[in-house]
Amino acid sequence: VGNLTVPKLTTGATAYWLATESTSITEGAQVLGQLSLSPKTVGAYVEISRQLALQSTPDAEQMVMSDLAAQTALAVDAAVLAGAGGSGEPQGIIGLSGVGTFTGTSLDYAALLNAQADVAAANALTETCGYVFTPAVAALLMARVKYSNTASPLWDGNMLEATCAGFKGMSSNQVPSAKGIFGDWQQVIVGEWGILQVEVNPYANFAAGIMGVRAMYSVDVGVRYAAAFSTTSSIT
Repeated sequence: VGNLTVPKLTTGATAYWLATESTSITEGAQVLGQLSLSPKTVGAYVEISRQLALQSTPDAEQMVMSDLAAQTALAVDAAVLAGAGGSGEPQGIIGLSGVGTFTGTSLDYAALLNAQADVAAANALTETCGYVFTPAVAALLMARVKYSNTASPLWDGNMLEATCAGFKGMSSNQVPSAKGIFGDWQQVIVGEWGILQVEVNPYANFAAGIMGVRAMYSVDVGVRYAAAFSTTSSIT
């Protein structure tokens, strides 16, 4: 309902070896931070004429409502991946301060492993890590191999999902062109205020018989540990 603050560990405690059985443990100091989430609203709106509503099969109103819901959900997906962090839009993973990078030029097996090493250096490499690229990049990786003259595609599976350098890979049109992300997706938090609301105003323009259909969804995106992700751009 209100703004949300999620605690996060910025710096962990320090462990010490004890010289003798009576040695006291040296006090360490954890550094705690806060991840603040506040509602940011995405919406879509269209108008339908009375005649379209009367003559359409299937029902035009339901078709429009379904499309608005789908487009709003896609906008949230895009914000998680690469939201600009301004003008009312959440900050996504791409462009977030503290996120690592790996090279996308002539993207190959070594670069994919570099993304893993980048996340591992932050002690964030887990089984829930995975790659996300555009379908075009997925196709590029399907045609490239780990080892010359062998059947060892970098993207081993179909274009939607596959195994990529030992981790799960998925493709999405919500990823900006020629960009990609690797990381621990459990570190992403999406906060919701209410639910996706799709509502009809039958009197948007009463004199002309125009009805309006509106979708609104209030969410925010947060990443608990930015170093759990590594991104790339200008993939070739």
